[in-house]
Amino acid sequence: MMEPYFLPQKLSEKFRLKFLKPTLKIGEDITFQGFLVNFPHENEIKRSVWNSLSPIIKNFRVAGITPFPHDGFPLLPAVIPYWIREKGGVVEVEGKIYDLSQFSSLSGRFILVEKLRRIAIHRYLLSEKPGLDGRKIYNMMELSFPEKMKYVMLPYFTSTAQYFSRLGGCTVAFLDSMSKYYASNFSPIQKLLREINPILRKERVKVRLLYENEIEIHIPVNFKIKYQEMKDKKALSFYSNRKGREWEKNAITQSVIKMEKIIGLSDIPFIPTEEEMQVYGEELKEYAFDIAIFALQRHLEKPTIMEDALRVKEKFIRWIDREFPLISEAMKMGVIMDMADVNGFGEHLVRVINSWDRIQVRNSEYGVYSLYDIIFERIEDVLRDKLKREIAALSEKRRLKRIINRVLWELNTLRPEGWSYGYFEKKMIERGVEDRITKIFDSLLKEGIIIRKREGYVAISSL
Repeated sequence: MMEPYFLPQKLSEKFRLKFLKPTLKIGEDITFQGFLVNFPHENEIKRSVWNSLSPIIKNFRVAGITPFPHDGFPLLPAVIPYWIREKGGVVEVEGKIYDLSQFSSLSGRFILVEKLRRIAIHRYLLSEKPGLDGRKIYNMMELSFPEKMKYVMLPYFTSTAQYFSRLGGCTVAFLDSMSKYYASNFSPIQKLLREINPILRKERVKVRLLYENEIEIHIPVNFKIKYQEMKDKKALSFYSNRKGREWEKNAITQSVIKMEKIIGLSDIPFIPTEEEMQVYGEELKEYAFDIAIFALQRHLEKPTIMEDALRVKEKFIRWIDREFPLISEAMKMGVIMDMADVNGFGEHLVRVINSWDRIQVRNSEYGVYSLYDIIFERIEDVLRDKLKREIAALSEKRRLKRIINRVLWELNTLRPEGWSYGYFEKKMIERGVEDRITKIFDSLLKEGIIIRKREGYVAISSL
């Protein structure tokens, strides 16, 4: 069990109390913030108060306002005149609290809205500071997961992505290796992840209506965080050609297709043992929201993952060359996890390092090395013979063709406006081609595969 002094103050309770305090005062003008959601009993309430309110405010609709679309949170009916057009999202409302009994045979509070404006969701979420710091999150991971699984799950919870569209930037794939030495049943962790972070992961949630007798209902919630909506243009400076994607509801997946393909697509492709499926997630379930707010706050403090951070990859590549030569060769060929700085190991690595930077614990670099040491050791154990056969089957000509095409794709993705010969040379050397680079480049120009632009070169086809 976690020691009592360790437990943070729950953010969800803060939001609840901030919402309840003004809404309990019947007859008073109030201003407060919350989520505007569809109200399941809209027609019933509308009919009950129509005769009393329509002569005053004309036509109107009934929605619900809640401090958070989360299990057990209160929902307050809101009577909104039709000239107010906002339909959903996080809003700030001004109006007066009434009781339905003043206008009908029903009872229960509601707000008659006078003004309503939409506000940025991240501003609302950060109106309260997170109750956790990096050290507490690290300790919570140690208490929730076996040692090696801790390194896997920490980036899942605390990173954000370079393309600024989801909280928890690292995706994790648990791979079924069909080997008796590793796990084939991932239900314990899948069950845990279904129960955490309901604000981000559920499409329907339970709420309680603010009536004299509580009524439990289920409402659909469309909860999305889009970092590209932020005013800070720096948040778009990295991979500006990538289109923002909405929150990925299930970033943890189980491999049911070709393992090599999953390894190439996932940020963290992990082959766990049976013992590593022993998880203790009660604290995580209770404080997952705090962790999400912590990651969001850190993202806002430093919204851009600088391109310079990708230089760390060179250090890791030298380590992989030394410790896992077979994996290194396969990465250079793109046989499994590609080493590219976009949609490949470079991008994934930076995301993991970014997650450790956020929690600011000591020996963060050691933690990242430890993670990849486990990942590569197990991939090599399971796929060694297969990788050897696949790499051996590639002739020198096919290898070079494969490398050139991957380098051209990566350069065009990272520098769609044009890239330099020096950048081409660097990427070729990175993939193990250290001679004939000038000859290869001149040949590509001559064949029209690459053309010169004002800003540099671009590839218009492939070999």
